[in-house]
Amino acid sequence: MTQTDPAPAALAYLARREVSAQWRGFLRALVETLDANLEKAGRDGLLRAVGAKLGAGLPLGPVETLDGLEARMNDALATLSWGYASLSVDEADRSLRLTHRLAPLVATATDEAGGWIAPVLLGLYATWLETQQGEAPAEGGASLTLVEATATAIVFRFGT
Repeated sequence: MTQTDPAPAALAYLARREVSAQWRGFLRALVETLDANLEKAGRDGLLRAVGAKLGAGLPLGPVETLDGLEARMNDALATLSWGYASLSVDEADRSLRLTHRLAPLVATATDEAGGWIAPVLLGLYATWLETQQGEAPAEGGASLTLVEATATAIVFRFGT
């Protein structure tokens, strides 16, 4: 399930190319407006909510295996041209690692890497993973957190 990294420049090129020119300017203006009017935590919360809404609108349905879940996620991501995900189990940490590659890249004046997409993906994947559990997560149950966001990958951890 884990794939090797192509060159970072190639990934950045592909991520930019996947964002339609008609949306690039709009998305840049939207994110820059959010940045100008909200604290980072508020902006990220709003972007997570957008991702959650998107995830609810693209339900995966129940899946029995990790390979099946990865395939369903990638089918849904393909409909958006939003890159792909790979899932792996971290035995030592007793968690699920989700690595997203080729996220849509729209740079802003203060964020050339387009890192604003990480909270959107956090909301999207959290919704998908929560629905796989069959009900709302219990207090103190497994949750999704952002581990790192780089030019080549956005990594999340799902666990307690």
